[in-house]
Amino acid sequence: MIGAGPRGLSAVERLAARSAASGTRVRIDVVDPFPPGPGHVWRTNQSPLYLMNTPSEFPTVVPDDGVLPVDPLGPLRGMSFERWRLAAVACEISVDPDDAAQLTRMTPQSYPSRRMYGVYLDWVFRTLRDALPASVELTVHRAEAVGVHVREEARHRYDVEISGGQNLPADAVVLALGHLDADLRPDQKELVDGAAEFGLTYWPPAVPADVHWDELPAGRTVLVRGLGLNFCDVLAQVTEGRGGIFVPEGERLRYHPSGREPNVVAGSRRGVPYRAKGEFAAGGPSALESRFFTLERARDLAPADARELSFDADLWPLIRKDALWNYYTVLARTAPDAFESDPRQFLRDLDAVLVSGDDHPEGPWSSRAERLIATAVVPGRNLNAVRLARPFEGVSFDSHDAYAAAVVHHLDRDVHGALAGEDDPLRMAVASLNASRTVLKAVLADIGIDDASWTVELRRRFEPFVEGVVSGPPLLRIQQLAALARAGIVRFLGPDPQFLVDQELGCFVGTSPWVQDEPVHADHLVEAMSPPNDVRRNISPLLTAMHREGLVRVRSLSTADGVATVPSTGLDVSGPPYRAVRVDDDVEPGVFVLGLQLSAVQWGVAIAAEGGAPAELGARTLADADRVAEEVLRPGGSAA
Repeated sequence: MIGAGPRGLSAVERLAARSAASGTRVRIDVVDPFPPGPGHVWRTNQSPLYLMNTPSEFPTVVPDDGVLPVDPLGPLRGMSFERWRLAAVACEISVDPDDAAQLTRMTPQSYPSRRMYGVYLDWVFRTLRDALPASVELTVHRAEAVGVHVREEARHRYDVEISGGQNLPADAVVLALGHLDADLRPDQKELVDGAAEFGLTYWPPAVPADVHWDELPAGRTVLVRGLGLNFCDVLAQVTEGRGGIFVPEGERLRYHPSGREPNVVAGSRRGVPYRAKGEFAAGGPSALESRFFTLERARDLAPADARELSFDADLWPLIRKDALWNYYTVLARTAPDAFESDPRQFLRDLDAVLVSGDDHPEGPWSSRAERLIATAVVPGRNLNAVRLARPFEGVSFDSHDAYAAAVVHHLDRDVHGALAGEDDPLRMAVASLNASRTVLKAVLADIGIDDASWTVELRRRFEPFVEGVVSGPPLLRIQQLAALARAGIVRFLGPDPQFLVDQELGCFVGTSPWVQDEPVHADHLVEAMSPPNDVRRNISPLLTAMHREGLVRVRSLSTADGVATVPSTGLDVSGPPYRAVRVDDDVEPGVFVLGLQLSAVQWGVAIAAEGGAPAELGARTLADADRVAEEVLRPGGSAA
């Protein structure tokens, strides 16, 4: 088991559960330089200021009873993060007193720190290890795997080479590698060169807990590229982490600086951060309706002939219908003045359009819906997908101050909508898109779409859009950002920023074509993003060695013309249980892939398993691990 984070932990749990049920003996060697369970990203010695963007009630690495063919071992049954939290609060399990106090203050809707999730993962691993049946032998190697070698004539097919020179014999190898370091883009390499030439500070993409944020100097301008989740981590460390205090004032926060903050100037393609998570009751929005994009409906679309589905033609229309319906039903309920006439009649008319097909005498459903909305909804109250993702698309500003004022107003409106929860039409449209993501992940894994649609329609167009509106931070982070902007600690470059090295001045410079003001100069530039999940750019010694020996390869995807191919971001694998495809086109029988490196055949590979969810939907990562365990332990399988 190469990789001891959540995916590797779930696979070990599945091997142990199936071994206990069948009596099949198995020796498991877990290889990871980081602690088993938390792994790299969730390790327990990181700052408590780093937050998850998933509420406490959802994540898990252990399946619920009845979700998979074999239930977990006794002490782990039902132990999602939220069930573990409640058990700790009730003193049913033992945790550190400070952790217990923090868990007591939380609710199912709270956003745990990444450190606290790591404490949960550590508990799962230790509990699993202590409960192992006699049929399982488990050994942990705190080392890095650097190679996998095939031994055709040996008793065991594989040797796994780990740092320190040791070789581990294996009948099966599971790659659960998680986040990997990656080569920089050409423009980033130019920034590295410029920093070296002029004595500047450039910090490339990294896992936030790996960065020494205290080295950013107080009072100096720091350029930051990226306004996503990692940006929230940067701000937390250079504000709260340096003694600053946020004080509630109604829906807003006021920031009292410590005087040790840097001056942050940030930019991203959208020009604004991801939208805040909505405030919903336990279990999510109860009024959310998924009428059109369901797993059953998508399966009905699967062609009987050789034709593959298209995202734009077959799936996006259903996703869009659900988002429209959820938006306008809430708008009709909460703001009837947003309609030119009776909102109830509008909903009846909209329903008729959405349930109809494209072979209507008045044209496709989308055109008829647009005409209906244009005539029945007050201008400016309609759902605009472009403005949803890029609120300042095509808008120019005369100065940094004018843009900052517009962004702060946008953030305050986002906070107000998030607090309204189910009474905010926009938040319910976003919730609809979020629900569609779960279904879409299953559809793409089970049915699939054609390669060109995957590359252009899904990954290049839909993914950036949906990530920006669905994968946002907890509401608290947007409140904090607005407070920091009002306090002058944070400023914004504008959409589509450029970051260069000014050869004459010997410093970094940041500009935006949409903000007509002087460029921002700085001696410090931070990439507020993690290394990309792209096996073409990773610098993993293990994957490099395995590719050199022909055991793995990057999956190629056909282009629209069907003649050329383009490389994907993931490894080439067979169908489930996802064995690696070799350079010579053969399937390597005992090498299995889980998690992020499946990004060529699965979408949303970073999304964690959801407690209580069905195997084919929210618990898919657990089902993937279970299929690997079943294959490894079956008579005649990889470990037989």
